[in-house]
Formats: sequence, C-alpha cells, structure tokens
Amino acid sequence: MMTYTALVVDDEPHARRFLSTLLAKDKSIHLLAECANGREALNFCKTQTPDFIFLDIQMPGMTGMDVAYQLRKTESLIIFSTAYDQYAIQAFEVEALDYLIKPFTNKRFEEVLKRAKKMIELNQRKAFSQRVERLFKSYNQSSSPSLTEIVILNKGLEDRIPVTNIHYIESSSVYVIIHTKRKQYIYRAALEMLASQLPQEFIRIHRSYIINSTFVLKSRYLNNNTFSFEMANEKVLKSSRTYKKAIAAFLSRKE
Repeated sequence: MMTYTALVVDDEPHARRFLSTLLAKDKSIHLLAECANGREALNFCKTQTPDFIFLDIQMPGMTGMDVAYQLRKTESLIIFSTAYDQYAIQAFEVEALDYLIKPFTNKRFEEVLKRAKKMIELNQRKAFSQRVERLFKSYNQSSSPSLTEIVILNKGLEDRIPVTNIHYIESSSVYVIIHTKRKQYIYRAALEMLASQLPQEFIRIHRSYIINSTFVLKSRYLNNNTFSFEMANEKVLKSSRTYKKAIAAFLSRKE
C-alpha cells in the first residue's frame, strides 16, 4: 500500500482537529504536523515536503493563497479550504483545483483526497504546481476592488449584504463585524482583505475600522492627528494617527 504524508494549516484550532481526525481514519496517511498560520507552514516546509497540504485561505497575516504561491515549486499538492468565499470558488473553478468549502462532509473530504492521491500516482505534481501559479493570478484578479455584495452562509441559508448598505466594518480577531443601519453580521475575513476589495466610498480610519463615507454625517478633527466620524446609525468612530494622511486626503476631496 502506498503511503502519504500530510500537513494541516488553519488558524482555527477546531478546524485543525477536525481535519486531523479525518486524516487519522486513513491508514495510508501520516500527519506530519499542524500549523496555525502561513508563516509556520512555510518554516515547516523548509525542511520537509508533505505530499498533501490542507491549507485554509483566510488567515490573518498571510493568506493561504500567499502560502501556496510561495510553495508552488515544491512537490506538495495543496488542497484549499474556504468558508464560502465566492471569489476563491470562482478562481478555483477556472483552474479545476480541488477545494473544501467549510463546513464540508466526510464524503466530500474523501472525494478530494482520492483525487489528490490519483494525481500523485500519475505523477502530475508538476502540472499541479503550474496551475497554482495561474490560480494565484486568477484569484487576485477576482478579488479586485469590485465587490458589490458580501455573501454569508448562515445555518444553511445565505445572507446577501449589498456593500451600499454597509455603514462600517469592524475587525474582531479573525472575523469582521459588518454594521448596517439596523443589523450586524459576523463574517470570517481579514479586514485587510476587504479593504482592498471595497469601492472607493470606503476608507480605512483605524486598524479596526473601515467606514462608508456615504453614511458619515459629521467629521471633526480632534487632536494629535486624529478625527471623529459620526455615522448615520448613531455610532461615533475615532481614527488613529496612522491613517491621518489618508483621511486628510479623503476629506479634501469631499470639500
């Protein structure tokens, strides 16, 4: 029986445990390690080359797509996982790469793993690596600043939030909280990633806040290079000094 090695990379402990449990059921696979972020994964792969890397996409600091691109010339086959990122799915379908949408079933996991094993048996690792390189470009293009809505999977149903309804977005660990006029939504994404996808009406005022200028009722300079923004949903947000230059340029355009 052919044997394989695997690495699990995910910033959520329960997701790592779930994947490790599934892999333990397959006697042909030896789990080498679990990594909590992209940097750990890259450091691990400096000395070892797993046959399979189960790689989460949306991780703080370094995305799974960044990790995959840096590992594209290795012999590892990457199986991506994503919490319903419509842009990632679109890019994956273009390149016909396997991916797991969280939460996934045991059956779906087994199907993906079976195909990955077949690729190794047919010695298709090189072709896979070339597709990862094309996927990186495709993913970046599909994640361009043209976001019109955010789709959140909630108990099997979809919440579709037009970006024009968003008052501001707040960072909360590995999630963001999307604030509209009357509701809040929790979405698993990095604020940094969203900042690069939102239209020009949105401005980053703090490491934890992006605001929609359409819903700013009043802005006021405070002191020490900071500003306050009174939003239409009655929330008042304060900027940090880091974003003073960008905010000043934004306010000058509004005058």
